[in-house]
Amino acid sequence: MDGADAHVRGSLADALPDAKIIELTVADLPATYWAKLSDGRMHDLHVGPADKADIRVRLGSDHLVDLVDGKASLFSSFLTGSIKIDASVWDLLRLRGLA
Repeated sequence: MDGADAHVRGSLADALPDAKIIELTVADLPATYWAKLSDGRMHDLHVGPADKADIRVRLGSDHLVDLVDGKASLFSSFLTGSIKIDASVWDLLRLRGLA
């Protein structure tokens, strides 16, 4: 995230203005990580599940690579079921703005 340009960080900060704990599970490895997201930046990546996550994301490693490389979008991946996101309705609506 720190390598992302200011536009990407600004869009993320606008979409999720409050600090959130994001948990990411890569199902086929299996591996779980979490980090605090605030001001459009991820802080300190931790290994293992979060005690209390605001947003939980579950996906396969190939799809994670596609997202990072820009070959897939978060919203379309969610709609097709390639990514599972467990979050409040409000956070899901806010994430939709990142499509």
